[in-house]
Amino acid sequence: MMPRYFFHLSFGQRTVPDEEGVELPNRKAARDEALAVVRDLARPEHSGDSRRWASWFLDVADETGGFFRTPIGHPALELVTPETDTRRFERPEAEPFRPAAVAPVTHFQTAELVRQMAARREMTVQLLKDNKQLRRELASLHLASEGIRILTHRLISIARAAGARY
Repeated sequence: MMPRYFFHLSFGQRTVPDEEGVELPNRKAARDEALAVVRDLARPEHSGDSRRWASWFLDVADETGGFFRTPIGHPALELVTPETDTRRFERPEAEPFRPAAVAPVTHFQTAELVRQMAARREMTVQLLKDNKQLRRELASLHLASEGIRILTHRLISIARAAGARY
């Protein structure tokens, strides 16, 4: 019987656990599978934009715990806490990485999270477009008001000069 490997998704302190896992011959095969999954997820033609996965990690674990962690999107940002700092630098051989446990998430919940992320991304894109349009309109209004100010000063100067003559 082959060992079972679990591929957990993590973002910050949240983890989406892989409850089922996959049977693979060894850790190298599990690592290769993880890298293939990451390449597939990060391809723009599949996800629309590799930045969608920025700061997400894929954690691979077996029955003894986590042994491989790789970023999915770029840039890969990870919150470093005293616990992760200690684990990485002071005791690198002590214990394998174990993702923070959270309540199991169903495939439906994962799909809903992905839908919500996509909706927020679309809303962000629209807000940026609206912001750009409003900036253009504001710049146009600023130029128009500056022109009116200049004309007003000219008219006042002309009126004063005309009043001084009469």
